[in-house]
Amino acid sequence: MQDMHCLRKARQAAIQNGGSILEAMTVPPAATDPELQRELASIHRCDLTLVCSPLELSLLQSLYCIPSHKLCNAPFFTEAHSEPQHEGRRAQFMTVGNWKHPPNRDGVQWLCQNIWPAIRRQLPHAELHIYGAHMSGAAQQYHKPAAGVYVKGFAASLDIMQQYRVCLAPLRYGAGLKGKIMDSWAHGLPVCTTPVGAEGMFPATSQTPEGFPDTQTYRSPGSFLQLWFEAAAHQNLQGQYETWGGLWTADNADAFVQDAVRMYRAEEDWRTWQQRGFELSRNLYNNKARLRIVKDALNAAFMDKERRRKSDYVGQMLWLQQLRATEYFSRWIELKEHHASKKGSA
Repeated sequence: MQDMHCLRKARQAAIQNGGSILEAMTVPPAATDPELQRELASIHRCDLTLVCSPLELSLLQSLYCIPSHKLCNAPFFTEAHSEPQHEGRRAQFMTVGNWKHPPNRDGVQWLCQNIWPAIRRQLPHAELHIYGAHMSGAAQQYHKPAAGVYVKGFAASLDIMQQYRVCLAPLRYGAGLKGKIMDSWAHGLPVCTTPVGAEGMFPATSQTPEGFPDTQTYRSPGSFLQLWFEAAAHQNLQGQYETWGGLWTADNADAFVQDAVRMYRAEEDWRTWQQRGFELSRNLYNNKARLRIVKDALNAAFMDKERRRKSDYVGQMLWLQQLRATEYFSRWIELKEHHASKKGSA
């Protein structure tokens, strides 16, 4: 489960209706939402669902009452690259994202129209390089060399990240974990993003589970929407700048500009963010450790499947409905093929 589509689309609707980033993050999908219904039904029918975001795993358990043994956190699987490169060898801003993904298109539009002009006024020689697949057509409207914006399009290798100073991830809505942030960290590139971008990408602490920022506002996994609202509103964030691979609390264009310029100009803090990004990449998404967790969960689901299924009343009920739907759909296909064959032989 790369992300909860229902959560992403609910946030998208909130932004398109004029809501702020924080308002969009506190909008849970309604129980009547067809996307939510389909996703929950699919999870209930499965013996095990691999969930990318630990935050969404907590949401599925606490708010939607999915049994914990039916869920396994399976985020990214990666290995950090070489040791951090000195910041003096890096220059310019970059952003990356598949153009077909709506949050990425919205982010580039917001960046180019509401954020970049203000950055450029403070850093008149700065450039923004935009990478991503499928960037022909409408994406080319943002290619404005006179303003320091270059649409580069598809990148054959993410090693290009090693030449830049700051990755910008101006996401106003979305869900799941953000691959662009993990890739940036693995290549020694600090990230400037929003609470949406950073969501779920925090290590566990003595007070919070994995995926949550280390703040005193944490109460339980089910309260994560309010948690994010408070955390992103800069409450109890002492030390957070030193424990993440960049800056993540900007919830409006002005704050994003301030963070981006600060990161570009910083020296000692830049090295701290870079080093922390490498550490988070290794600790949160270590190949061997994460694959071992997934393998153990798969083995347990397989070995204990009969006992689990006998006590899985919701899942079995949904399988009954699903099988009946399949039965009638198969009859429709059979009838359709029968008429087609008769028509072909006439």
